[in-house]
Amino acid sequence: MQQLFQNAQIAGPDGSLLAVDILVTDGIIEKFLPAGGQRTPQGIIASDLHGLFVMPGGVDGHVHFDDPGFTEREDFATGTMQAAAGGVTTIVDMPCTSLPPVTTADNFRIKLRAVAPKAYVDFAFWGGTTPTFIDSGAYRRLLPELKELGVVGIKAYTISGMQTYPRLDTRQMVMLFEAARDFNMLVAVHAEDYFLATYYTEKIIREGRTDPLAYKDGRTYDAEPLAISTVLALARREQTRVHIVHMSTSAGVDLVRQAKGQGIDATAETCPHYLLLNREDFVRLGSVAKCTPPLRDRYDNEVLWAGLLDGTVDYVTTDHAAGIYPLEKVMDNIWKAYAGMPGVQLRVPLILQEACNVRGMNLYRLGEILSTNPAKRLGLFPRKGILAVGSDADFACIDLNADWTVHAQDLFAKNKYTPFEGWKLRGAVRQTYVRGAKVYDSSAVFPAGPGYGTFIKAG
Repeated sequence: MQQLFQNAQIAGPDGSLLAVDILVTDGIIEKFLPAGGQRTPQGIIASDLHGLFVMPGGVDGHVHFDDPGFTEREDFATGTMQAAAGGVTTIVDMPCTSLPPVTTADNFRIKLRAVAPKAYVDFAFWGGTTPTFIDSGAYRRLLPELKELGVVGIKAYTISGMQTYPRLDTRQMVMLFEAARDFNMLVAVHAEDYFLATYYTEKIIREGRTDPLAYKDGRTYDAEPLAISTVLALARREQTRVHIVHMSTSAGVDLVRQAKGQGIDATAETCPHYLLLNREDFVRLGSVAKCTPPLRDRYDNEVLWAGLLDGTVDYVTTDHAAGIYPLEKVMDNIWKAYAGMPGVQLRVPLILQEACNVRGMNLYRLGEILSTNPAKRLGLFPRKGILAVGSDADFACIDLNADWTVHAQDLFAKNKYTPFEGWKLRGAVRQTYVRGAKVYDSSAVFPAGPGYGTFIKAG
């Protein structure tokens, strides 16, 4: 089947807008043509995009859609509907917030069978391992099996609140890094020092504090750079590819910048809430804004933006992790609230607003930090993450001049809340296409339906 997407605007490498028609054959981009320069040949399905800005379909490399096992919080249907409505055409789901966790080939297949019929957009998986598998030696057999099935890498925690997915101590982390090097696998690390965070958390709980900043103070700032420095040291010693997830601190940015200068194969992501929210918002919003790591200070917002602009921070994910609302998210005692934020539907418009409309980032660079860079790091490129001949026809079609206000009731979430309630944005996703098929339009219709999204094997 051939399709012609007419009157699109795409960003050139210098950020300038180019008016083009995009010819797609069987879901793959075949050719770019000057806009309006030709008649539509017979047999080709034409779609007029009316001058919408067409960005490479968003790639959110870090989501928790909780399916199977914790679907009272989110499931793959509601999660991928939000992705489609937010211009995200590929999501990468974490291994730890589903039952069973994706730590074996059998568990991988259980998850795939459970979620594939629900997916509105394409998806990939992170794999994982546990202290038990490492101490028994089973991880040396299990990791290459997961790689063969197509996971993008292995997720590890230096601190974890999940009984089904415990943290790795430093010795176990070394063993994982050795194996990941041998099997050429990427390791993503949630980096907060267990002992430091646990000590201060327990101390503050004993003092009787239950306010939002008690959580921030307990999950102490220094826990992140301490853990990041350990992870980067291991990556240097073992020559392992490593990725720091949801980086939240200015000190973390400095450490990653230094590591890259030393030739360590390290990348880092941050999230909209670490770029746009801080301690003042935590005080104002309370438990709704509880996440892990916690929101930091305004200075950290600015240093993270600087790192994103200069390439130290490679891309933006959401760490989408919804709690049951209001049951798990609205309470006076901050320690009892669920630590997690939804975000996949708002990532593209939030970053477009702040990065481009406020800070002057060009639209090509926007596509890099939201699509191209995660696709490259996670082994999904060039099939995903770029508008190029031979790549999947994945588009986020955006009205750059549309003004709108964020309201949780408008999200396609199972639990409708957001810390960005009431934010005024310019730039709205109007249509989303995956492999040439429309998966969302702004009339709140999902034409391709559940099950259209397919598993993408990392290369």
